[in-house]
Amino acid sequence: MIEAAHGSGPRPLDGIRVIDFTAFVAGPYATRLMADMGAEVIKIEPADGDTMRNAAPVVNGQSGFFTQLNLGKKSVVLDLKQEEGLAIARDLIASADVFVENFRPGVMARLGLGYPVLEQRNPGLIYCSISGYGQTGPDTARPAFAPIINAASGFTMGEFRYQRGREKPERSRNLSADALGATHALIAILAALRQRSITGKGDHLDVELLAGLMNMMPFELQEAQFPDPELKVPVFDPVACADGYIVVAPVTAKNFEAMARACERLDWMQDPRFATPLARMQNWPKLIAEVEAWAAPLTAAEAAQRIDAAGCPCNKYLTPAEALENPQLAARRSVVEIEDAMGRHKVVNTPFRFTNATAGISGLAPDLGSDTDAVLSEVLALDDSQLKDLHARKVTGSGKA
Repeated sequence: MIEAAHGSGPRPLDGIRVIDFTAFVAGPYATRLMADMGAEVIKIEPADGDTMRNAAPVVNGQSGFFTQLNLGKKSVVLDLKQEEGLAIARDLIASADVFVENFRPGVMARLGLGYPVLEQRNPGLIYCSISGYGQTGPDTARPAFAPIINAASGFTMGEFRYQRGREKPERSRNLSADALGATHALIAILAALRQRSITGKGDHLDVELLAGLMNMMPFELQEAQFPDPELKVPVFDPVACADGYIVVAPVTAKNFEAMARACERLDWMQDPRFATPLARMQNWPKLIAEVEAWAAPLTAAEAAQRIDAAGCPCNKYLTPAEALENPQLAARRSVVEIEDAMGRHKVVNTPFRFTNATAGISGLAPDLGSDTDAVLSEVLALDDSQLKDLHARKVTGSGKA
């Protein structure tokens, strides 16, 4: 049992069945959050499994990357290249409340699993398609992963504008586009379930990563249309300390005054370069340089503690390993330990909670095909002889050795 649940009462998605035709990050994270809220999530995989099952780090044959995105789900192996495998998929989807897929637009229709086909058998189905560019438009068929969307959205070059001394954008593994795509998909699915409770009808949801990521740049997109050559906005430089870096955000007048007190530089409040909000914006790099001169002999933890305690937002830049040990996360069980084939390791818990309902990681990530027989028996009422026959003909697969 994983001690990860928050709140009390039933999980808000108890009784909701989700058929998960997703891989990589955006789709699996959306459906994992649904599992955290009590949905029965049935992940459909090919015989060789979701590609992310092989993503590093892999320990004892299990991927930590895959695990974090697929906790609490069931795994069913189907060969969609066989018509019988497709028929089983259609039967499972006919029993479901929600169907989530993140194939390239057009693939589901070619498999006979498009919304118009599935809606005929299940008019209440919430069918969610997640893609890089959406289901319509000139770019709809283009393949896309998060780094591609980072480039296409303007996000990467928007960040590059703030990087000094670089000839090209920084290297990155930023998955913001996927994480946002997952949360936008979840929002749309929950809204559609609410709408279905009123109308009785399902819907086809078209979630694109591109516009989702662009919503992270309200300033940059508006300033691109109304240029500000002086760029009167704060840019949050890392402040070097004796053993690492901090980030400080003296955004309001109170924040600035608190920072000045912490740094024992009350003269900053009379300094014409910093005395007014406009002056601070115009001289922001100079202000941060002054803070860095103060912080240079201090440890990052000490500098951050002094500024934060005075009332100005500040934090040390933590490594991922340090972040996993953050007492704040431990106190809230926002990071919890699980034990599986990898051994004991930490994973991030559901990032929201309820007072009168329960949410949180509900189970381990499934072994490939480990739930094939149970799901097909319970949902489609197939008997042992039928299951053995399907396995023998490799229409289905099982996690059993």
